[in-house]
Amino acid sequence: MPNTTLRRRVVRVELTMSDAGDEDELLAQIAGGDMRALEALYRRMRVRVFAVALAVAGDRGTAEDVMQDTFVRVYSAAPGYRPGSRARAWVLTIARHLALDAVRRRARETVSGTAGHGAAAAAGEPDGIRLDVVNALLQLGEVDRQIVVMHDMAGLTHAEVAAELELPAGTVRWRYRVALARLRPLVQEEAS
Repeated sequence: MPNTTLRRRVVRVELTMSDAGDEDELLAQIAGGDMRALEALYRRMRVRVFAVALAVAGDRGTAEDVMQDTFVRVYSAAPGYRPGSRARAWVLTIARHLALDAVRRRARETVSGTAGHGAAAAAGEPDGIRLDVVNALLQLGEVDRQIVVMHDMAGLTHAEVAAELELPAGTVRWRYRVALARLRPLVQEEAS
C-alpha cells in the first residue's frame, strides 16, 4: 500500500510539472488577446480556483462569483505575468486576493446593514468537488481550510502555501496534519 501512495504522489508531481509549461503558454496567448486560451485555462483551473475561493470566503455563492472574477482579472493582468514563474500559483493568488476582497466587502455590507447574502447559495457545484468534502471543509477554521485547499486541491507545496499565507513552513505542515485529522471523521460522517 505505501508504494501505491508514493506512486500516486509521483504521478501527481509529474502531471503538475508537465502542465506548468502549458499554463505559461496559455497565459502568453491570453496576453495576446486569445479568448480560446482563456477558455482552456478556465477549464483546466476552475475547480482549483473555486476551491481556493471557497476556502477563503466560506460561502459557495461568493466563491462562484470570485471564480468568475478571477478569470476576468487573469485576462486583464496576463500581459504583466512573467513567463517562467509558476502560472498556477499566480492565478490562485489572484483568486485568493479577490476572495479576501469579497469577504471584506461582505463584512462592510453587514456592518452597514445592506447585506442580503446568506440564503442565496447556488444549487450546482463545480466539477470534481464533492458536497460532503465542501461541508467538511467549511467546519474548519479559515486558515486551516485555506492550508488544506491550497495544498490538496490547488496543488501548492507547503512552502508555497506558507509564503502565500505568510506563516512559517513548519506551522503550515503542522496545521495541515491537524486539519486532516479533523476532516477525516467529518467526511466519514457525511458519507454514512
